[in-house]
Amino acid sequence: MSTSNPTRRFLILTGDAGFGHRSAANSVEKALKEEYGDNAVTCIVDPVVERPASPILRKSQLDYDDNVLNKQDLYRFSYAISDNRPTCSVLEGALTMLLHRNMLQLMDEFRPDAVVSTHHMYNAPMGSVLLARHLSIPFFTVVTDLADVHSLWFQSSPDRYFVASQAVKEQAVKVGIPENKVVISGIPVDPNLAHPAVSRDIQREVLGLDPSLPTLLFVGSPRVNGIYECLQALEKCQSPLQVMVAAGGDESLYNQIKDRAWKFPIHVENYVPKLSNWMNCADILITKAGGLVVSEGLAAGLPILLIDNLPGQEDGNVRYVVENGAGLRIQNENELLSVVNHWLSDGQEDLRTITENSRTLGKPWASIEIARSLWQASLTGIAHPWPTIKPGLRWIRANEQ
Repeated sequence: MSTSNPTRRFLILTGDAGFGHRSAANSVEKALKEEYGDNAVTCIVDPVVERPASPILRKSQLDYDDNVLNKQDLYRFSYAISDNRPTCSVLEGALTMLLHRNMLQLMDEFRPDAVVSTHHMYNAPMGSVLLARHLSIPFFTVVTDLADVHSLWFQSSPDRYFVASQAVKEQAVKVGIPENKVVISGIPVDPNLAHPAVSRDIQREVLGLDPSLPTLLFVGSPRVNGIYECLQALEKCQSPLQVMVAAGGDESLYNQIKDRAWKFPIHVENYVPKLSNWMNCADILITKAGGLVVSEGLAAGLPILLIDNLPGQEDGNVRYVVENGAGLRIQNENELLSVVNHWLSDGQEDLRTITENSRTLGKPWASIEIARSLWQASLTGIAHPWPTIKPGLRWIRANEQ
């Protein structure tokens, strides 16, 4: 990093319905800090949860887990019926009305040189704020699914879209986004996946695992079904193996695993702050088809076994992994056992092939590419004076109300 670089301020908008949007935001922030150090001043904020916002919008985020776990038919129907441009135009109008004041105040407080969003709700409201303040600062959007993307992601306000694949770019162009505004970067993942801080063997030793054994990584959350049953099935595996489990805040799963004696070495943690370290020391990833966790697995070059997926956008993530030969969708624990037995037998030739497919598909440098684009855009954007902030105006998080 050059000490001659000017200071630039980056506002990163995200959401907390699921882990993927926040993880992508964190990865962009980390890449900005790695590339530009203290000259990159960042602020990650969920305008719906961490700011004064409409109770309707806040409830939609806070009830996300319940909706996707217990009301999947309704979730699938809502997704399908809203996935078109006319309906999205109505939704964008409503979101702009509900979020305009909130985001206007946020912009006036932080005064960014560039804005990037990792959530589909903020395109139209941010466009309205930039217009209201007569600002020409760069506004980018990062799309966090791999293949099937809801139409609400694509709107005219962002100056640039960063997407995971050619399929997503084609969807954007089909609904009217100019082709030159869409960059196939991959979904931003922790830069540590591009340049691991420690070796695989050292990381395994840190976790108390055998550096020589095939290592399976389970990544869970309260939204992932079937992990405990899969672990039970693996006790019948014909080959020696060891397991890491990141429970992702699923207290019940964490306690069940921790309190049982297993027939293979296992390391379980409820929360894993640096999941990239675990990815880099695994041989196989077993998880749900979330866009971010799948992108992390591909960036780490891991064969992926998908044991669960939400209806809608995650159907496309499953198809992306399977059709590109980077993994499989598993229907139950017996099928998982069969696949693992096969992959770990006969010299692991099939496992090596799928590992290579995953590595070819992965984009570990995505967050660095996005950070550099943001930085460059912040230097070339048209400067406009910010309005004077009213005395006493301060950042109010939702829980301070």
